[in-house]
Amino acid sequence: MTKRIVISGAPGTGKTSIIKELSNRGYKCHPEISREIIANQLKTSGTITPWQDLNTFSELVIEGRLKQFESATTKLEFYDRGIIDSIAYLLKDKISITNKWQQIASNNAYFSKVFITPPWEAIYCKDNERKEDFETAMEIHQYMIEAYELYSYEVCIIPKMSINERIDFIISQIE
Repeated sequence: MTKRIVISGAPGTGKTSIIKELSNRGYKCHPEISREIIANQLKTSGTITPWQDLNTFSELVIEGRLKQFESATTKLEFYDRGIIDSIAYLLKDKISITNKWQQIASNNAYFSKVFITPPWEAIYCKDNERKEDFETAMEIHQYMIEAYELYSYEVCIIPKMSINERIDFIISQIE
């Protein structure tokens, strides 16, 4: 059985850096789907972005994350965000969560502990795909916790330390 570990959190909190280092250490890792979709939409002047069409964007992201979930083949795999992350953004923007999305979230369970990177102003920066300011990132952080707890995950906040120390913390929590 595959142990699927989610690294989640608000934008700009170090998730992708952790995933990259886990991959460098030889772990099977799944990249962030949202950034790929946003980058593609910006490149093609598309409108399927979280700030233009959150419903359609969420549908694409959830489908992509479900494919990642179903593609697991090793005993331990790490995910740069999980299906529940989309639920958190919908909760934040007070958008209805379809029965289909609720079923996908309920029927495709990750490891019981989800690892959330907290807002960390010292490392936060905006870019082409990350438009939220730091205050919004702090708000998103609360919705991430709420959404994962809603689906009965144990939330583990990753301490603000070096990437290697953060990874050691995660590994110590899953063994």
